[in-house]
Amino acid sequence: MAVLLGMCLTASACGSSGNDDNPQPASSGPGSTATASPADPTTEVRAAVTAAQKQYFDAYRAAAANPSDQALVAALRAIYTDDSAAGGVISDRLAWFAERGYVVRPDPGSYYVIEDISVESLPPAGQAVATICSWDSDPVIDGVNRAPDGQEIFVRNTPGSGRTRTTWVEQPAGNWKISSGAVVESWEGENRCPPRPAAS
Repeated sequence: MAVLLGMCLTASACGSSGNDDNPQPASSGPGSTATASPADPTTEVRAAVTAAQKQYFDAYRAAAANPSDQALVAALRAIYTDDSAAGGVISDRLAWFAERGYVVRPDPGSYYVIEDISVESLPPAGQAVATICSWDSDPVIDGVNRAPDGQEIFVRNTPGSGRTRTTWVEQPAGNWKISSGAVVESWEGENRCPPRPAAS
């Protein structure tokens, strides 16, 4: 339950969302020129948070698969605000993995679903809370040692699912970072998340 554990400890979760609510062109009368509707700020925030969540998912899996790579760990930490306690937790966890030679082996079956994005404030000081359900089948293995028969040593190989709520805040540069979050529910050994999105 590596990715989920990482998400839970960092109060974030992984996911893909179907928030593709692109505004349609405004209708026009005969002889007039069609103009695009103004962008909906709420839709734009949801799209930005969806993209940021995907960035987090990819960065977490890359760092967890090679926790000794400080560049990968730093890239993951940079997705959190500087004062985020969750960011400190994930850095400490990956350092603990690196010390022991543990690595997370990404499994293609792992996925996440963004179930809801609640927009609490709009740009230029945007804030939103994402509710995310994750199914994690990534095993944690000993990346240094092998069993006497030469097989991999599994540190943890029990899949699980969980639901988290993550607060994303807009930065002055326009990017979004994780400030905080909370684990709502978790289930070891069973997938209680919605089905995997077709596009993920």
